Amino acid sequence: MTKQIEFYFDFGSPYSYLAQTQLKKLAADAQTTIVYMPINVLDLMKATGNTPTTIECKAKRKYAKSDLQRWVKKYGVDWEPNQNFRHIDLNFLLRGAIAAIKLGVGAEFVSKVFTGLYAQALDLGNVEILRDFLKKNELPADRILELMAQEEISEELKARNKAAEEAGLFGTPTFRIGEEIYFGNDRLPFVEAAAKAQA
Repeated sequence: MTKQIEFYFDFGSPYSYLAQTQLKKLAADAQTTIVYMPINVLDLMKATGNTPTTIECKAKRKYAKSDLQRWVKKYGVDWEPNQNFRHIDLNFLLRGAIAAIKLGVGAEFVSKVFTGLYAQALDLGNVEILRDFLKKNELPADRILELMAQEEISEELKARNKAAEEAGLFGTPTFRIGEEIYFGNDRLPFVEAAAKAQA
């Protein structure tokens, strides 16, 4: 059986951004592969009865801002507050990730888009800005945009969310190795240990 880590993420999840900055090295060290699993985390939370407390609880939202900066410093990654999240349609970008996966450039798309959103504060929900961004990063922009506009991609996103729900997931980032799930950026040490222990 191929050794792999399933990485469930949403582009609106800052902890997913942080986790993916570390995941490629972790996978290389564990001699395993990453399977990128885009899902809509708010839809998943609603379906599973989970509550987005970071959004709804003012005290937790304030705490999260400080906590995120601790991880940014620990990982030594770039971070730029992005006010465009107020109007970006995250399903648009998730469909883009699915399209990129189908075209064989999923890992590159996910990494670059996370960087564009969290390190460069770009409005990647704008079609033309996204097209230009993908071209600058040597990704097949026109093919991705054409494919992600198809209804079958929207249906696949819904199916991915349903499968995540049935697998017992309730938020992002989540990592799955076999039947075991690990929730949260701070669970990466457990993910690494489990990946290295795979037969």
